Amino acid sequence: MYEKLKADVAFIDGDYTVAADMYLEGAREGDSLAAFNYAHCLFYGYGREIDMAEAKSYFSFAANLPGGESHYNLALIYLHGDGVRQNFRLAHKHMRISAEMGCLEAQLYMGMASTLGCMFEPDVIGISMIPFHKPIYRDVTTPLLSGYVPDFDEEDERFAVIKADAREAFLWFQAAARHDPTYVEPLVAKGKYLYAKCYIDGLGTEFDRVKGTRLMLVAGKSGSMEAVSYLKESGVTPEMILAAGKKKRDSEVL
Repeated sequence: MYEKLKADVAFIDGDYTVAADMYLEGAREGDSLAAFNYAHCLFYGYGREIDMAEAKSYFSFAANLPGGESHYNLALIYLHGDGVRQNFRLAHKHMRISAEMGCLEAQLYMGMASTLGCMFEPDVIGISMIPFHKPIYRDVTTPLLSGYVPDFDEEDERFAVIKADAREAFLWFQAAARHDPTYVEPLVAKGKYLYAKCYIDGLGTEFDRVKGTRLMLVAGKSGSMEAVSYLKESGVTPEMILAAGKKKRDSEVL
């Protein structure tokens, strides 16, 4: 009988073949999380030969798991054409489902993709759930979700499957910003920064520099170095934000 704890301990201890065998056993018993973890082993070659097509099958079996992690990994498989024919429409479909299910990485991705109007290359290249949710990053990254878009051909399907939509981007960044800060803390801070930036730039919402700056302070306190840098460059202090908020409330009363 499949025992999750033993399988997770084996994996963490580096006994990847033993762990993969256990996860496969659990998957055959119908355990969706075990199927997800076995797909992870196939995806990265832990205790198994890398087999993207087989990984896709097990991620698909685990697609009913709450949280959207399976759909995020499926989106990446289709985005890169790993073990399947590259298909940006299916990549977008799975990424959107993942975001709707509450996956923070997918919400940030959808927010930026809606800003750019392009299915770009994410820095988060997978999600592990051994033993809990953990994003996996590129070895060499551009700044996370920096908006960098390679010089793709204008006819590239990356641009055809999603249109630039400022309001859509705002709503995804808002959703990302509202996650519990203990959930992938650096990414929650990133969401708070991008949400604040929407008000400062008037992206998908009304331009409100005071509110945006208040939110930027929250993002900075959450650990966003981008927010800290913005506040420093702007010469903004917490006292200035409080004073501006009071002045705005007073004018509304008048």
